[in-house]
Amino acid sequence: MKEQIYTIPVNEVYDTDCECPMCELEKRLERETLDYTLGAAMMEPDFRENSNTTGFCCHHFSMLFDMPSKLPLALILDTHLEEIRKRLGALQKGAAKLSKEKGGLFKKSGTSEFRASLSQTLSDIDTGCIICEKINYTMQRYADVLLYMWANDEEFKLKFDKSKGLCLKHMKLLADMSEKSLSNSKAAEFLSVLYQKQADELNRIQKDIHKFTLKFDYRNKDMEWGTAQDAPIRTIEKLSGFIKNDTE
Repeated sequence: MKEQIYTIPVNEVYDTDCECPMCELEKRLERETLDYTLGAAMMEPDFRENSNTTGFCCHHFSMLFDMPSKLPLALILDTHLEEIRKRLGALQKGAAKLSKEKGGLFKKSGTSEFRASLSQTLSDIDTGCIICEKINYTMQRYADVLLYMWANDEEFKLKFDKSKGLCLKHMKLLADMSEKSLSNSKAAEFLSVLYQKQADELNRIQKDIHKFTLKFDYRNKDMEWGTAQDAPIRTIEKLSGFIKNDTE
């Protein structure tokens, strides 16, 4: 299949030696999105409006703070904090009524109603992240491209077969996308291949992590490490995706 601009990133990561090529895509996408957030996005009103409303998770706030450009981050924080104060300000009347609240044995108190409103507002503020949303959306598009390539490009199918599989998170993503992106027969074939590939790779990494534990027995001090020396981090990344390092 002739390479297209949208297939290049997927092809590139499948040329790397890693536990999950989709994680490699996600790492690149995360870095690009962080650079965009403190760069070109500052001149785009729609992005600024969305970032003010949605905000960022703690992880991505930390990564943004570690980047050298502090003024763009300060501008984002300034307008995002203004939006948060506005949303909390909508509860001011309810808060003022609480000081006059007089509950009784058979009288319904407004305390529970206000607490629920406050809790919901704080949850809405805390759970959003515009960077996570952008990454998740784009990763779904990458999954769609990967499935298209698997179904239509024999060379890529060989790359997929020779890879070390995926982390469980991205295994689920491809499984969920398969019926949307492929015909019924192709989806059935892919799910069968995906399941067997993952079973084989989890068996491989299980042997490595078990060997790692055996090396701590003095009776095995002369045993060769083989591929087991970095088994803990590879096992974690196989189970839950790449380890996000805020100091990178």
